[in-house]
Amino acid sequence: MEGSKLHIFKKALIVLILVLSIATAGVFLVTTQLKTITLDYYGKKQTINTLAADVNDFLIQNKISLGDNDKVEPSKETLLEDGISISITSEVNLAMLDMEEMSNSYSNPMTAKVEEVIETIPFEEEKRNNPAIDRGTENTLQEGVEGQRSIRYIVKYDNGQEIERAQISNEVISEAKNQVIEVGTKLPVVVSRGGVTRNSVPTEVDSGFRQYNISLPVEQQKFAYNLCKKYGLQYELFLAVMYRESGYNPNAYGGAGNPSYGLCQIYATNHAWLRNTLGISNFFDPYDNMTAGAYLLSRYFGTARNVASGADVEVYALNSYNMGEGIYYNLCNRTGTFQVVDRVYSNNIIATRNKLLSTGTI
Repeated sequence: MEGSKLHIFKKALIVLILVLSIATAGVFLVTTQLKTITLDYYGKKQTINTLAADVNDFLIQNKISLGDNDKVEPSKETLLEDGISISITSEVNLAMLDMEEMSNSYSNPMTAKVEEVIETIPFEEEKRNNPAIDRGTENTLQEGVEGQRSIRYIVKYDNGQEIERAQISNEVISEAKNQVIEVGTKLPVVVSRGGVTRNSVPTEVDSGFRQYNISLPVEQQKFAYNLCKKYGLQYELFLAVMYRESGYNPNAYGGAGNPSYGLCQIYATNHAWLRNTLGISNFFDPYDNMTAGAYLLSRYFGTARNVASGADVEVYALNSYNMGEGIYYNLCNRTGTFQVVDRVYSNNIIATRNKLLSTGTI
């Protein structure tokens, strides 16, 4: 009987030793797979022990979700090694809320929330020349439609008052659609004794006219030549002004607040009185635009002859055209003694004029 008990005790002891051996091996195996990771979460570092195999497993185990603008380094597929660092940052200027710092800095209740602002995207006006319809006619081909933009912010409040705001996203909800307008450029025709001629545009020129190899149509070159004769301007200088202002693009449009239009870049603030004075109507029309440009330049030359002499007359007139006469006059008179200054724009025009005269092109 005692031999039987001894036999049972020996078997139990063997089983216990086996269990302890397996458990010890398991602990050893777990210990060898455990890794110490340094997590840098938006500048806050902490040490974390993990059994995760790669970065993605680590994020899942620690319940870390990445937003659209978040960035993790190294990549999610990177295998983890003991001592590796994982960094999580944002690609936008996200305001991280340090609650400890906030509680120390403010005694009042603090809150933070995400706010969305819907902004309107204005549409632009696009004008297209149509040589098939009469000059002065405009038709709307497509109505303009405003777009929308969603901007999200994280906002901190102290006792109900906003104290900090940082943008976290900026997305277009719907694109704006341009308003498209067709502008007639066809010149009306009448039948005369000499055949078909174009109304309103003087195409007859004298022997002094010279056609240049530029991207301004010959009919418009002739029109410009006759305008210069009418207003006492040098034809080549006027061509150089148009090249410098628009590159001979009748649809050129530039500036904000006080935009400029067409071949001669006529400022919007001048449109009303030029319409009344000259009877013109469309500042994208090349003929109306050139009429306004030549008229303005002739006025500036008139003033220039009273305040300057010699080569400075051209300089004063051209810079007045570029800046506005009042601004340029004050610039020349800022020291109390009148002196023609700031010749960059005028030198560019004069150099272009001289090249046109010598080579026949620009």
